[in-house]
Amino acid sequence: MLEGINKLNSGGTMMRKKLPLGALVVFAVLTSSLNAQPASLLSEGFEGPFPPGGWSTSTSIGQNQWFRNDYWGRPNYTPGGNGYCADNDDDGAGPGAARVGNNILQSSMFDASGYNIIWLAYDVDWYPVGEYMMGQVQVYNGSSWIMVMGHPQSRKTTRDSINISTHVAGVTNARVRFLYSEFSGNVKSNWYEVDDVNVWGSDPPEPLDLVMIEIIRPKFWEKGGIPFQPSCRIYNNLDTAAHGTVSCEITNLTTMQVAYQDAHTSYSLNPGYTVVGFAAFTPLRNNYYNALFVVEHPDDVDPTNNAMERNFSTHETEYDVTPYEMLFPETPEQINPFMPTANYAERLGKKTVDVKMHCWIQDFDTEEWVYRDSSDFRDFVPHDTFLAVFDTADLETGTYIIRFWANGENNTNISNPPLVDTFNYTGIAEAPMTDRFSLDAVTPNLCVNFTTIRFTLGHTTNVTLRVYDATGNVVTELVSESRGPGSYTINWNTDAVASGAYFVRMLTTEFNATRKVLVLH
Repeated sequence: MLEGINKLNSGGTMMRKKLPLGALVVFAVLTSSLNAQPASLLSEGFEGPFPPGGWSTSTSIGQNQWFRNDYWGRPNYTPGGNGYCADNDDDGAGPGAARVGNNILQSSMFDASGYNIIWLAYDVDWYPVGEYMMGQVQVYNGSSWIMVMGHPQSRKTTRDSINISTHVAGVTNARVRFLYSEFSGNVKSNWYEVDDVNVWGSDPPEPLDLVMIEIIRPKFWEKGGIPFQPSCRIYNNLDTAAHGTVSCEITNLTTMQVAYQDAHTSYSLNPGYTVVGFAAFTPLRNNYYNALFVVEHPDDVDPTNNAMERNFSTHETEYDVTPYEMLFPETPEQINPFMPTANYAERLGKKTVDVKMHCWIQDFDTEEWVYRDSSDFRDFVPHDTFLAVFDTADLETGTYIIRFWANGENNTNISNPPLVDTFNYTGIAEAPMTDRFSLDAVTPNLCVNFTTIRFTLGHTTNVTLRVYDATGNVVTELVSESRGPGSYTINWNTDAVASGAYFVRMLTTEFNATRKVLVLH
């Protein structure tokens, strides 16, 4: 790539000049920070006719003094020091030369559209006499010229590198110019040499996206009392390392207490995949845990894929009856009292007797248990499933944690793991008012062969209320008419339908909602 840039300097033939050290520095900065090869937008070494093609000189006072340095017989004093350079030479013009004002060397036009970051670099030997003259570098932003460098009142021999992104990014007709002015015709400068002018642009950088790919340890089952090293695998999409924070937290699902925490800050995540290990953790015997791994970086564009969790067990048990699906409460929002409902399954292929299923609800803020209910004893045949429906929960408005599990003989937990979820609850007292549209959650009624459906209209409108089965077929249409504002109750007779999950859909021109209902016979 460096060779390619050198070729650009000479219009396709190899120059006798070397690329200046400052140019290499800018190139390296662009390449490492942007993960993309910079594009050369302007490159001029002043080795051919002067002014170069597309370049021009002008002056508002006096005679133009911008020529190639050999015109004045002046050596190239810029840091590169090889070949020719552009030279505004007061000393060469002699003491009798008229005052020079706004003497400009202007570059050809370059297209900076499509680039977010643009750098300007050039070699310069600026040799004034006191404060009686001015040397500047300016860029054109499509409508006006902006100074990006003002040279000092003393000699300056260096390579300047200037980030001009804020001025020319996206500009199709950008330019650079070098300006020299004298404040008095009585005092002359020495010279103002410029060489190896380069402008580079880089495509918009690829955004950082760290992804938590895999939990390596814990496995789904770990031996209680034996330490293991929690570890995970993280993917970095860029070709440079990113330094992020990686953490692991393990919660005991029996006590709901955090049992372990560890974190690495400023952890080097190399391009591609990185395995991150943490301090050893020793789980207790006969417990259930949740391990949560998180990677964080302030520049990550998609934090939704930064975390991964796994439930694991240390139980050595002969039996397994585990809740695998929660039907009620609805998440994330449950409105009105409900009957907690979950599906359980026997998973070891063994007959399991005297199983008691449980549901507890905990206040998220106070951590108090506000609801507890258990089923009657039930036997499970191998690979049996059972739908457990618990007593109605009537809660205060707030956020709650709900937990389903089962106990076997000797009151031992045989759920691997318990089913734990979080939901927000709004009670009857705060049900939607008549100035709003709503469809309440539908709770199955196990005492009679109908289900009660409640909905609210904010104003007069056409409303449709239909029931669908799990395959999307319409089972019945309960309402299809215009109704005024208010709250309504509809009883759906479920005699003619089989037990299972159904969906009630409410549709108006302003509002639509769907609620799941479970029919049990």
